[in-house]
Amino acid sequence: MRKKEKRPCAQVRSMGENAYFAASNSAKGFQSYYPECFDTDEITRLYAVKGGPGTGKSRFLREVAEIGKTKGYLPDYIYCSSDPDSLDGVILRRGGKGIALLDATAPHVYEPNRPGYREEIVNLGAFWNAGILREEAGRIAKLNGEKGTAYRMAYRYLAAYEKMTENRNALVSPYLREDAIEKYAEKLLREEPDGGGRSPQTALIRAVGMRGEVLLDTFFANAKRIFLVEDCRGAGYVFMKKLYAEAKRKGSSVRVSKNPILPEEIDALAFSESGTVFAVARREECEYPFRWISTRRFVDTERMKTIRSRLNYAERMRRAMLAGAKDCLNEVRKVHFQIEEIYIKAMDFSAKEAFTKAFCDSLFRE
Repeated sequence: MRKKEKRPCAQVRSMGENAYFAASNSAKGFQSYYPECFDTDEITRLYAVKGGPGTGKSRFLREVAEIGKTKGYLPDYIYCSSDPDSLDGVILRRGGKGIALLDATAPHVYEPNRPGYREEIVNLGAFWNAGILREEAGRIAKLNGEKGTAYRMAYRYLAAYEKMTENRNALVSPYLREDAIEKYAEKLLREEPDGGGRSPQTALIRAVGMRGEVLLDTFFANAKRIFLVEDCRGAGYVFMKKLYAEAKRKGSSVRVSKNPILPEEIDALAFSESGTVFAVARREECEYPFRWISTRRFVDTERMKTIRSRLNYAERMRRAMLAGAKDCLNEVRKVHFQIEEIYIKAMDFSAKEAFTKAFCDSLFRE
């Protein structure tokens, strides 16, 4: 008997913060949710931080957020989906208003469209020695070329992953009891209070990047009740789709985590009013008490025997394409940090730290 292949778990990170991603490496390329996260009425001031790799953008964001906490602000920490050791942005909230700071460099370029009165540019490139960088121009160009090539290969693998997922879903669809899934979703949300019709907030808790697959445990850590959803042949994502549709019908206040590779799929929902979380996840990915929802009950596995070989092939190909993407993103990591080292040597960090202090003094004095 063939031994069942064990799928690897995501690397789970317990941040102890309100942490999430606002972008992802997807089958369609780089997917940004910046407008959904940062272009809201709540945010009255926004600072677009510019600078190359290694110029201390993430540290700048962290330092501003930490000082903001001492001034009574509640921070959201938005991590980089490619490098989850770094921040892409922070949102500081107090009294129903927010201040946002974000990494506005490629690939998540953000250009102010309300400059001055709402948005300003913070240029950390002011603290590098351009002469040093010009001396390294050839090497930087070569490394950037290698980085771009690795990213393009990764995205081709992710696009193939999407195609294999479409094949899998087409095979499984006739054997899914979607009406039963919909009724079950409605039943689970029957007691969920309405949220006054507030718009859902996008907050991804998974990413596939230079560190492999990463899961931030934010939703789990803040939950009062957790439902882990088994994904049986794609049925878990069909269940989440039905659940989300019912949540929108009820006008529930909910945070939505989208599948990082396939953004049209929902992989987690966190209901603000009740503190209930639903997430497509493996048991090993959650260290908190949870209730397990098996979606196998909604799949006619007996009738699927006639397509099992084709289905298993599609699943193997999905895993292979994801593994190929991860290998390419690991190559991105190696090159990225070589580029960072060049910029770090060109930076005057003492001047940058003095600027950070002055910036915070001005920001929080207003």
